[in-house]
This record gives sequence, structure tokens and C-alpha cells, in this order.
Amino acid sequence: MCSEISRLIKDHDGTFWNHSVNHQRCFCHVLALILGAGLTAIKLSTAEGPTVQRPESFPTLPTITEDGELLQDAQASDDVEDIDPDDLSTDSEHVFSIDYVCRRIASSPAKQSEFKIWAEKLGYDGPGIIGGYGIRWNIAYDSRDRAYKARKVINQLLENETENGKGKTFKGYEFSSKEWEHIKVLNAVLKRMEGDGPSCTMVLYEYSRLIETLEKLKDASKNGILEAMFDPMIKVANKYKDLALECEPILMATMLHPAWRLLLFFNKFKSHHSKAQQLLTRKFNERKAILEPPTPLPNKNSSQSEIVAEDEGYNFYPTCSGQENGEDELERYHNSKFSLGIKGDVLSWWKAQSPSFVVLSSLARDYLACASSSACVERTFSAASDICTSSRSSLSPQTIEQCISSHLWIRNGVKAQGDFQDVNTVFDVAEKNPKFHSGTKKI
Repeated sequence: MCSEISRLIKDHDGTFWNHSVNHQRCFCHVLALILGAGLTAIKLSTAEGPTVQRPESFPTLPTITEDGELLQDAQASDDVEDIDPDDLSTDSEHVFSIDYVCRRIASSPAKQSEFKIWAEKLGYDGPGIIGGYGIRWNIAYDSRDRAYKARKVINQLLENETENGKGKTFKGYEFSSKEWEHIKVLNAVLKRMEGDGPSCTMVLYEYSRLIETLEKLKDASKNGILEAMFDPMIKVANKYKDLALECEPILMATMLHPAWRLLLFFNKFKSHHSKAQQLLTRKFNERKAILEPPTPLPNKNSSQSEIVAEDEGYNFYPTCSGQENGEDELERYHNSKFSLGIKGDVLSWWKAQSPSFVVLSSLARDYLACASSSACVERTFSAASDICTSSRSSLSPQTIEQCISSHLWIRNGVKAQGDFQDVNTVFDVAEKNPKFHSGTKKI
């Protein structure tokens, strides 16, 4: 698929997109492959597995292909409502039951109306309920996150149906505080790869930590029922770690994280340290040539002539040419004391330091936009399907891009500047209207 995309891009405007060094694998998909390899090895989900030592309940995972044909899975998402939580294992039952309830509320105008009534009575003013489905990581996360925030309202709807004894919309499900806490923990895990931040900077770090953890678990499971699962999991993890180390956007995003720079490669991936350093230098020089058009070099003699002889002993900071400043920008970045925590706000750091690192901050704007999972791409496709309807088939690609970006910015509260400040004023006034508030936050 990547080679075909590369061909289409080249046919469109002549741009060569080298997919062999730019193909990023969805980290969430890789995690599923790693877990699937382990479960297959111990065969606990099949009749071939050990029956005597088998736990009473154990998680199972549908087969996921390594080729990553995600589109086929997405097309099957329309049938997800047919899944009955009663047929699932005990460990997964409460998660899928909550998904089931959310889909029932989202698909029923009557239940949506009841939800709004009780939300007002219980003082809940957060977002409404949406149905999570298919392999769309971000939608499943968003659905459960909203459900957890509105858990009091959902519990009230379930209680209403039980007391009335009418209807079987929710099949008599009830959720305990412990089950809601399970959802909270799950959301905390999924949030890291949900797609609303520069997560590509964390890919190599996560692979390194994951493999180290699997090695420790393997040693701790000697002669145990789970021992056989760790070698296949480590093998798959190493395979995709090596692929990530060949991906230039991942390498660049890692080096542009102030917590890593080149030290992560030096300490954890020494065989790729030199390659990463050369890549950063090459990309830096290419971007510098674009940002700084060739200009005549300053005459060093003329700058020295401005210094009066008797003042020479007090010239503690000699004037440096712009070219020399540009040449040491990389060195200043590597030696900068303005560090950042591993989970700090990378974008805010670069925004604050951009005057000192003009070229590198320009690279950061591009490479930090890369995501580690397909969640943000799926969100873009969802927005595109809402905006680019069949009646707008004549829109140019540039207009479509602007419409989608504007749509996502407005939904996420990004404040427009420059020529669009007047539009921002309109939205600020509209936000004071309850109708606008309900139309945006409770979508």
C-alpha cells in the first residue's frame, strides 16, 4: 500500500516520497501483534492449551494480520452492535458491556433525550455519549472516556430501566465502582497513544522499555505456565523496533525531544548513534538552506575596525557572524541546559526556545506532527467524511485540507490569529449562548 501511495504522489506532482525510510507502523497495531504472538504460543485460548494449569479466565485476542489490512476491519465495524457482552470472557465482560451501553444510548434518540434530562438533574455538563466501534483506537478511547465522566448519569439510566421493568435496551447491566475504576485505568493507558500530541517522540523509548520489561517477566516466569509466551513477544517487539530505527521521521522526532536529543541513541541504540547524528546534520543543513537564502559573507575586517584600540581589552563578547551562529546551533542544542522531562510538553518547549533555535524549531514543527498510531489519521478521515460530502466533490485538495484543519481547530478550541481574529470574536460571542455550548460540547 505504501509503494502505491508513493507512486500516486509522484504521478500527481512529481514529488518522490521514499516509503522505505518514511513508513511509520502504528504502535497500537504492533502492541496487538506482540500480545497475539504471546497468546498463540501458550495456546490458552484454544483446546490445545494446557487444561490443568489454565486459569479460570484468561484474555483472548482476535487474530490481527501483520500486513495491517486495517481497512477491511474498519468496514466490518457496522456489525459491531451484534456483539453480545454475555458471550465474552469474564475479564473483558465489563469493558464490552460499557461499550454496548454507550452504543445503545448513542443510537437511540429517546435514550439521548433521557440522558440530557438526567445530566441536567445530576449537574453533569460534560460531553455526551458516543458509540465506540471497530479498530478505531481514538473513537473507542473517546467513547469510554466520556462514559467514565458521565458514569453517574449512565448508572441512573440503568437504574431507571431496572426499576421500571420496561424495555431491554441495556439487558439489565449494572456497573460497580470497581468496574468504573477499571475503565479509568484502561483510559489512562490508551491516552498515551490516543493521537492528540507528538507521541512519535516516544516510540523508541516505549520499544526499549517494553523489551526490557518482557525480558524481566521472562526471567520471573521460569518453569511457569506463561514462560513460553515471552520469546515470541520479544521477537516481534525487536522486529518492529528495528523497523522503527529505519524510519527517518521517528529518528528525527526522537532527536528533537529535548529529553533525548542524541543521548537515547548513545545509551540504548549505540549501533544507530552515528546514523542518527548524520541524519540530523543533513536535515539541519537542508532546512537551513531553505530558511536562509545565500547572502554575502560579512567582512570580518570591517567589524574589527569598529573596535577602538584602547577598548580592545574590554571586548568580552566579540561579534560573531550570522553564519557562525547558524553553524553552532546544533552544538548549542546538544549542550543546552534548558532540558525537559520525558513526559513534558515538547511543543511548548520548542515554542519558547524557537528564537534561539530557528532552524531546529522549524524541523520540530514538521517532525513532531508525526504520530505513533493511526488514531489521529482516523480522526482526520472522520472529519473529512463529514465535510467532503458528495455535494462538494468539486473542492480542490487545498480547500479540503483547509476545511478539515479549520474544522478540527474550531472543535478543539484553537484560537485563530491574524486575518481570522474577527471570526474568533464571533465564536467567543457564540460560546456565551447555551445553544452553541450544547451543540459543541455534547456532540
